[in-house]
Amino acid sequence: MVNTFVTFGIDMFDNIAKQLELQTLGKKHNLKITQQEFDDFCKGFLFEILKDNKSLGVAFCEKYDEPNFVLSILPNESAKKHIKKFYIK
Repeated sequence: MVNTFVTFGIDMFDNIAKQLELQTLGKKHNLKITQQEFDDFCKGFLFEILKDNKSLGVAFCEKYDEPNFVLSILPNESAKKHIKKFYIK
């Protein structure tokens, strides 16, 4: 199976990993919010789950107009950790 992905000299998984790294680790996060703002966001997020069934990462990206593909696909608990690490001042 791996040989199928490398047949044309392109390792698909390496390209995906490089792209994700560029989108998250290489990006300067200019957006900074306080812990209180994040706590308020999380309270409001409960409504988003009921209304639109959005993930925490998607709701965060939409609310703060933050294009972060990785954050948008993370499970809620992982997204929470990611936000705390990169966005809380």
